[in-house]
Amino acid sequence: MNPRFSRPALTSAVLVLTVLVMASCTGSFTLRQVPMGVSPDPTAAPIPITLSRDELAHDSRLEWWYHSGHLESESGREFGFHFVVFKADDGVGEPNLVAQLGVLDVQTGEHFEWSRAQAGLADQQGMPASIQIADWSYGIGPDPGMHLFSTKSGDVEMALTFSAESPPMLHNEIGWIPAELGATYYYSWPRQRAEGQLTLNGEKFAVNGQAWFDHQWGDFFVLGKPAGWQWFALQLGDSGSLMITESRGIDGEIADTYGTYMSPEGVVTSLDGETDGIRLAVIGEWTSATTGATYPSGWSLEIGSLKMDLILNPVVDDQEVKGGLPAVSTYWEGKTRVRGSRGGKPLTGDAYVELSGYVDPEPIEWLYR
Repeated sequence: MNPRFSRPALTSAVLVLTVLVMASCTGSFTLRQVPMGVSPDPTAAPIPITLSRDELAHDSRLEWWYHSGHLESESGREFGFHFVVFKADDGVGEPNLVAQLGVLDVQTGEHFEWSRAQAGLADQQGMPASIQIADWSYGIGPDPGMHLFSTKSGDVEMALTFSAESPPMLHNEIGWIPAELGATYYYSWPRQRAEGQLTLNGEKFAVNGQAWFDHQWGDFFVLGKPAGWQWFALQLGDSGSLMITESRGIDGEIADTYGTYMSPEGVVTSLDGETDGIRLAVIGEWTSATTGATYPSGWSLEIGSLKMDLILNPVVDDQEVKGGLPAVSTYWEGKTRVRGSRGGKPLTGDAYVELSGYVDPEPIEWLYR
C-alpha cells in the first residue's frame, strides 16, 4: 500500500487552514509552536468505515463533505455545480466551518461562486443530522448516501436532495489512505440522484441529474505550491464510475498517480498508476485573467487494465474558484465532457475536475522593528 493523499484531502486542508489564519488576523491570538518533521498523532491502524455512522462529523483535524454534479432543467437547460463543507479543528476553541458553492450555466458560459463561514459545530446525535454554516444548511439523511443542502446568496438560491444510486466506493480498498504527514479516511458515493430547485439571476428552474459525493476526514498536514494535484471524477455513459488522482510533491514533480473504478455492476477496483497503466497527459491550457495562473485545460487519459482511452475537455475554461480566500487557496473546479472508448467500443460521460497548486501565494510583507 503506497502512502498517498487524495484530492479532497489536500484541497480542504489548504482552504480551511487558510480561513483559520485569516480569522486569527482579525482578533486576539496565541502563538503556538509549528510542528516540524513529525507526523500528527494518532496514526494508528484504521478502523472499518461504517455507514451511516461515518456520514456524520468526526473528531479529527480536517473533514469535508463534497458534492459535484450535472443538472438539467425541465426544458433541457444544463448546469454544473459543486458544493462543499470544510471543517477544521486545531484543538483550540470551536471547530471552524467553511462552505463553498459554484454553479456553471452551460447555456451562457457564466460561472458563479459564493461562500459562507461559521465558527462552531452543533452536537450531532443520531440521524438525520444538520450542519449549519451561517445562513446555509447541509443535511445528512437517515439512509446511507442521502444528503441535502439549501443555500441562498444574492442572485442564487439552490436546494438539492441527493439519494445514492450505487454502492459506496472505498478508496485504496479499505477507505483509508496513509501518508508521511498523517492519514485520512476517504469514501465516495459516485452516483447520487440529485433533485431540487435552482434560482439564478431571477430565473427559477426545477432541476434533476446526477452527483458525485466525497467524504474525507483525518489528522494530517499538507504542503503548498509547487505541490498540488489533478483530480478527476468521471460518471461514464455505461454506468461505470472512475476517480483518478495525480499528485505532485514538494519539488513540483509527479509523486503518484492512482484511482478507483466502479464497474456498471458495482464492483470496486483500486488502480495503481504503474500496475494498471494509467497515462494522463495535458493537451491544452488556460490562463486566468484574475490570478494569472495557467491551468491544464484538456486531457487524454489511458488506463491499460481497463482498456480505456478517453479525452476530457472542460465545458467552459473559466471555472476558477476563488471564494474570497487568499490566492494560495484558489483552485479550478470544472464541469467537463468525456469521450473515447473502452475495449474498442465508444464511451462518453460527464466529469468534474479539480486542479490545485497553480496559483502563487501572495508575498509576505515583513515588518522590522
